[in-house]
Amino acid sequence: MSRLLDCQEYNLLDYLLTINESIYGRWTKLWKEQIKICKVREIDTPYYLAICHEENIEKHGKWSGALARILVSIDENIPVIISALILSTEENYYVDGFSIDRMDGEPLKKYPLPGEDLMIMEAGKWIGGADLRRFYGESDLPPSEKFEDKY
Repeated sequence: MSRLLDCQEYNLLDYLLTINESIYGRWTKLWKEQIKICKVREIDTPYYLAICHEENIEKHGKWSGALARILVSIDENIPVIISALILSTEENYYVDGFSIDRMDGEPLKKYPLPGEDLMIMEAGKWIGGADLRRFYGESDLPPSEKFEDKY
């Protein structure tokens, strides 16, 4: 069953898009408009949300990939990874999924709030926000794929 994003989900996803804006530019503005009215469905848990698209978008989707920057929060000393997936079609990119993943697999005790208490990571490295590396260490990941200009 599909539903709208609730307020805390919307605010957190909007913040995640904001921290990715310097990488994706104008796409970010389109995604922010998309999430204002999109419907979502839960995939096995209330913390993994698939965005419901029109049938023609689903049918013409080429690939789905993660945004370059993720957020990390802490819930009872357990790292929580906050990320979003983007779907590519011939003419556009769309937000396709939103995930809040507590690394021990347990349900969240406290929902993460957008802002300076979250760590911002890109390619496995801390680039801003709270320094939570004692909970979630850095790693060497390849840089994320660049999106082609579709205009």
